[in-house]
Amino acid sequence: AEGKGMIPELQDPKVRRALALAIDRNYVTDMVTKRGELPADTFLPRGFHDEDGKDYYDSADKFWDNSTYEANCEEARKLLAEAGYENGVGFPETTYLYNTDDKHQAVAEALQSMWKNVLGVEVTLNNQDWNVFLETRSKGDYSICRNGWIADYNDPVSFLDMFMTDNGNNDAHYSNAEYDAIMTKVLSDSDAAGRMELMHQAEDLLVGEDQAIAPLYYYSQPYMVADDVHGMYYTPLGNFLFFHATKG
Repeated sequence: AEGKGMIPELQDPKVRRALALAIDRNYVTDMVTKRGELPADTFLPRGFHDEDGKDYYDSADKFWDNSTYEANCEEARKLLAEAGYENGVGFPETTYLYNTDDKHQAVAEALQSMWKNVLGVEVTLNNQDWNVFLETRSKGDYSICRNGWIADYNDPVSFLDMFMTDNGNNDAHYSNAEYDAIMTKVLSDSDAAGRMELMHQAEDLLVGEDQAIAPLYYYSQPYMVADDVHGMYYTPLGNFLFFHATKG
C-alpha cells in the first residue's frame, strides 16, 4: 500500500509497478509463510461468485504471471530505468512498515532482499506494535506498509469500497475520482452483471493502472478434520458449519 508519507519517487506508477513485479510471490508462500497460501495475481481472491454462479476471479484480469518471475524482474528493471533509476542508482532509501510479528518480519525481510537484489533499491524495515501500527497506517505516515483484509460478506465490493476517497478503511489514502465514480455506481446498481463488470474495471484501475497496492498472497485456513467426521462445511468467509455434520 502507498501512504501520504511516501517519498516523492513512489508517486510514479512505474516505480510502484517495478516494486510489485520484483516480488517472488511463490518464494514468499513456499519458503516464508508456508501455510498453503496462494500467490496473488489479482487483488480479489477466489470465492466471490458472479451473477452466473461463476467465480469472479476467473474473469478478472491478472496483473502479473507468478510462473514467469525472471521475466517479471526484467520488466521491473526496465520500468525502474524508465523512471530514471537504472539499477536503483539515485533512488533514495525508503522504509517498509509492518506490525510486530515473526511471520510479518520474515515476509518483510524477503521483500527487502528482493528489492535490493532485483532493483538495487535499499529498503529499511520498521515494525510497530499493533495499536501504534494501526494509528500510523491510518494517518498514512509511511512510504510502504503491509495490510491484510478479510471480507465481511461474500461480495467483491467488500474489498473494493475501502479504496474510495475518505473511506474509513482507506489506509492507503488512495484517491481517484474515476474509481469513486465506478464504485458509487456499483453501490447503487442492482444489475448483477453490470456490477461485476464495473468491479473488474475498478480493480483494473486500482492495481493495474494506478498500482496503488501490490497484493502478495491470499490467506489460507489450515485445519484438521477426523476421517470419521462427515458433512462439515467450510465457507469462503472462513466459517466452519457443523449443522449437518455426523461422526462415524
